[in-house]
Amino acid sequence: MAHSYAYLDKEKILHLHPLEDEAVKHGKYVGTNLDYDESGFPVIGGEGVIYYADKDTAYVNGNEDNGKQIAVPSGLKALAGQLL
Repeated sequence: MAHSYAYLDKEKILHLHPLEDEAVKHGKYVGTNLDYDESGFPVIGGEGVIYYADKDTAYVNGNEDNGKQIAVPSGLKALAGQLL
């Protein structure tokens, strides 16, 4: 059973939600065992990661405007690949 449900928002940003009923509202979604932060972003290495699937870029401590860019975690890329 999935721990959370992943989906891409209209900006192609990856989000996780604990309720399948909420994830389905965004179209295509998949179940995952990834943890998520209070904003619904996946947690990798103890930090919430904002992943832009269409740009294949990831950030911690903020978004593309004010966060620190990191190497894209392979698990997030694979997850988003199922949603594109």
